[in-house]
Amino acid sequence: MKRTKVQIEKETKKAYLVTNNAGRKGWIQKRWLDEGSTVNSKTFEKAVENYNQRQADYEEGKKWADDFHKVLEIAKETEKAIAVNAHFDAYNIERDITRLVWIPKSLMKAGCVPGWFIAKKISEIEEEFYLQNNTGIMLMSIEIEDCENRL
Repeated sequence: MKRTKVQIEKETKKAYLVTNNAGRKGWIQKRWLDEGSTVNSKTFEKAVENYNQRQADYEEGKKWADDFHKVLEIAKETEKAIAVNAHFDAYNIERDITRLVWIPKSLMKAGCVPGWFIAKKISEIEEEFYLQNNTGIMLMSIEIEDCENRL
């Protein structure tokens, strides 16, 4: 069984973020690290692969949040804001729910809204619904481009 020498970079209650001499990183469970600071090479390779995938997902999510996304259909409009419909599934009570998501026009650029704002508003609606009904909801669709698989 081949083992890889690593150094601990960060520590949580149950895991270590370890780095090998080539600078490759991965999270492993504490119990997998032996007294000589080595870990099974296959385990380390899988940890590196998982770490790299999570970092790529994080970067993609950050880019999505920073990007602007086109409003597809306006449900209501005032002088200072627009509203789009967001459709949710209340999965424990088998109900479909529609809520308006109000977007200040001051945040918009050329008919587009920043991803971080969309995510914030959806999260607020989900939390409010949970507090009022003691059950969760899941976003099914929103009238904004490229949002269904992000929120």
